[in-house]
Amino acid sequence: MATTDLDGESSLIKFPAAISVKAMGLNEPDFKTLVLELVQPHLEPAKPSKVVTSLSSKEKYISVRVHFTALNQAQVNRIYAALQGEPRVKFTL
Repeated sequence: MATTDLDGESSLIKFPAAISVKAMGLNEPDFKTLVLELVQPHLEPAKPSKVVTSLSSKEKYISVRVHFTALNQAQVNRIYAALQGEPRVKFTL
């Protein structure tokens, strides 16, 4: 059953909730920093609880998974919008 958060958005997640978002792109030295710069403004004043990076088998691509406590669905939507609006981010989960 869907719940409605404080911003009036419907969600299957009960907030606050520990979640993570994953962004993938080319393995460039600053990709992790880029992802954190896109996510962090939407977490303020909180910080990510964990950040995990992983390389593809041929090391051409890198994924950055940012773990945090989401306060509501609108916050999660803003994070995904920021990531998907960046051309260097090829895919998000």
